[in-house]
Amino acid sequence: MGSSDIDQFNNVSSALSIGEAFWSRARAHPDSPLFRYAVAPHADATRVWRSETYASVTPAIARIAHHLSALGVRPGTPVAILSHTRAEWLLADIAIQTLGGITVSIYQSQPAVEVGFVLHDSGARIVFIENEEQAQKISWLKNNPCTIPEREGILASTVQVQVDTVINFEQIYTELPSTYLADLITNPDISATPPTVPDSINHASIASYVYTSGTTGAPKGVIQSHGNHLSNVRQAAEGGIFVLDGSLFLYLPLAHSFARLVYYVGALTSAYLALPAIVDHKTSKIDLSSVAKDLRESGASVIPSVPRLFEKMAAVLQSRASGKGLQQRILALCISNAQKTYERRFAKAPLSLLEQILFYGLAPIREKIKRQLFGVEFRHAISGGAKLDPGINKFFDALEITICEGYGLTETCVATHVNRPLHRRIGSVGPALNQVETRILAEDGEILLRGPNVTRGYLNRPLATKESWDNEGWFHTGDIGKIDPDGFLFITDRKKELVITAGGKKIPPTLIEGLFKRNSFISHAFLYGDGKPYCVMLFTLNDLELRNILSAYGVKIAANTKLSDLTIVIKMVQDAVDMANKELASYETIKHFSIIDQDFSLEDGLLTPTMKMKRKQITLRYRDTIDSLYS
Repeated sequence: MGSSDIDQFNNVSSALSIGEAFWSRARAHPDSPLFRYAVAPHADATRVWRSETYASVTPAIARIAHHLSALGVRPGTPVAILSHTRAEWLLADIAIQTLGGITVSIYQSQPAVEVGFVLHDSGARIVFIENEEQAQKISWLKNNPCTIPEREGILASTVQVQVDTVINFEQIYTELPSTYLADLITNPDISATPPTVPDSINHASIASYVYTSGTTGAPKGVIQSHGNHLSNVRQAAEGGIFVLDGSLFLYLPLAHSFARLVYYVGALTSAYLALPAIVDHKTSKIDLSSVAKDLRESGASVIPSVPRLFEKMAAVLQSRASGKGLQQRILALCISNAQKTYERRFAKAPLSLLEQILFYGLAPIREKIKRQLFGVEFRHAISGGAKLDPGINKFFDALEITICEGYGLTETCVATHVNRPLHRRIGSVGPALNQVETRILAEDGEILLRGPNVTRGYLNRPLATKESWDNEGWFHTGDIGKIDPDGFLFITDRKKELVITAGGKKIPPTLIEGLFKRNSFISHAFLYGDGKPYCVMLFTLNDLELRNILSAYGVKIAANTKLSDLTIVIKMVQDAVDMANKELASYETIKHFSIIDQDFSLEDGLLTPTMKMKRKQITLRYRDTIDSLYS
């Protein structure tokens, strides 16, 4: 770690607020890069990469801040951002933080009624929106009453959500009074000199409300302070999680605390950000093929992501390796040799001379795989937001691609544990970061956390706050886990999601469901067995991947064929179940299953914005199917 990095940590540690930390760095390093971003007219187009320094963006941030100040934003004023990750999100947030306002982040994928709940609950009446899709949601809220769900004994109600001011990142065509951000940041009548961060803002001041995904009941707004954020930036940077002389690829939604940590590390330290291209200027839908292209070209050193990206990458590689062409056979040989070598090394079994020669001879192929997936400057990836299947991690580890799995919650703002590139244990979420205390409750194995990054509670939810935070400041995570002798934390399941069978056996569903992520043709696996004599499972299929696999083996399928009805597909799923059952205790085994025709999605309300399954909603939606498996 160089002296300049140490100085920068000292600056982050000494700053009283996010705004102070940002402007201090901007003054000290005006010509340093803040972020790079790709520009492309459509997903398949050639990218043009542009860079912004602290000096080049500060006039825009200053004008946004002065405009917000004129609108009445003061310390403690909530201001919402309804947008996917993009440069304007960063500029808006820093402007809000400069004034001591509270940033209320809203997932771009949430429907209007859920957006209405967040606006109503947080009290935010000024909203930054991304594009036409988000404008229509705000327009609907201004013209229709919104249903607010029951919470903590407060009955459900219908309210008219108040939105006073809208500032849009893209041109919009909905009849909605608004201010176009591009006009605002180029307005010469607004001062480009940054306003002074209020002296009243300190570590204890509220910086943001981040709403939980709401897998059970109405979302809860987590109250995150400036001290929480700054502590976690320092903890993550000191822990060696991020490369501080390179860039961090940021594509995750900034409404998620994991993405917010990455963003603040890029904005407040010597690391900088790489942002994907905006290829759709009317909607906020994510084009994964476009993101993959940006990822390869970005030159990012570290790729933070949720497990879904790595699962899809593994599926693509396995699909390509299933073909019969020369390149596909070489890829298949490379993968199988890497896997075999990896297994032998861990078993401390000797490799034959031929296997050794083959392994070293295939090194250029492994390097090419890494470059094609992650780009030429890639050093390691970080997985968070959900559990990463150890089989997927081992798959990449065998190919010499390092993925560091970590752990944290919105309530811990955000990271508490993470594997380091040179200090990892696959299957664990790593050792604790500095100043994070971890306790495992003896009675049920629940993980408790305490530290400067742990937040104070939930907005407007005193009962939920009292339930999750005890009098000694420990946050009760609801996750179950264990710590090994070397300090590595292992997450086994969610306390509230444990399946308890009729025989009283407690079964962790996510661990069992994770076994099926190794099958590239399976999209989701949902285990059920609460109060029942045995476990059953619902599957959804990765339609495109499955068709590619079948095509590689010469099975021709008409475009309109329902794959779940095909005997060969049912046999493939049954084989996957049989393989998984060999690894399970008898009471955990899957006795029957059903294949659902339609995949779970955000749009149908069965996945959270962080791609977790909503267990209650899935159970209700497919109650008849589940019951039929017990007939």
